[in-house]
This record gives sequence, C-alpha cells and structure tokens, in this order.
Amino acid sequence: MPDDPYLDSIVAIVRKVSPPEAVRSVFEAEVDEHYTGMRMQFEGEDGPLDSSRWAEFADPWSEELTNTLLDLRDAMVSEGSLPRFGLTFTVDRDAGFDVTLTYDMPADLPWVH
Repeated sequence: MPDDPYLDSIVAIVRKVSPPEAVRSVFEAEVDEHYTGMRMQFEGEDGPLDSSRWAEFADPWSEELTNTLLDLRDAMVSEGSLPRFGLTFTVDRDAGFDVTLTYDMPADLPWVH
C-alpha cells in the first residue's frame, strides 16, 4: 500500500465536499491510467441524503481529487499492483474512515478527466 498521505488527502477532500448534515459519506472511484470515475453518496442521521448535487460541492476540488487518485494509482502500480482498480472510501464525520481497494470496477460511474 502506498504512503498514507494519498489516502489522507482524499479523505480530507471528501470531508470538504460533504454537506454539513452528512454523518457518513461514501466515495467510490474507478481509476485508470488517465481517467477517474467518481460517485459520492451521503447519509444523514435519518438515512440517505440527496446526492444529486455532490458535483456542485466537489467542483472546486475535482482536479485535486483526480490528480490524487491518479498519483495513488501510479504509486500502487510502481509497487507491483495491477494497473486498474476501484476504491471505496467510507468517511464518518466524527470518526475515522475505511478504504476498500478492489480490482473490480464500480459500475456506471461518471468519468472525469
């Protein structure tokens, strides 16, 4: 696994783009050599929140997030991992986070350059 700064940077951005009422944010990404696909879902105290506007919140951060994901991918490849992977970050507002890396790609993610 690459150094923690990649993961910490992604988690920090996820927290910045999450609406204030979100108690948990789930960020999914598919990372290829030059592109990333991303989706976020938010949970509030009473259940799922409307996630359709997440791109508005993420827009100022999308380039930094894309670059960090691509850097993470490059670091993993340099350590001998396969060149494509999916990842899911589950970020709790008041606690830590969990990251799941997989070689299975999340389905139907919108692409970002």
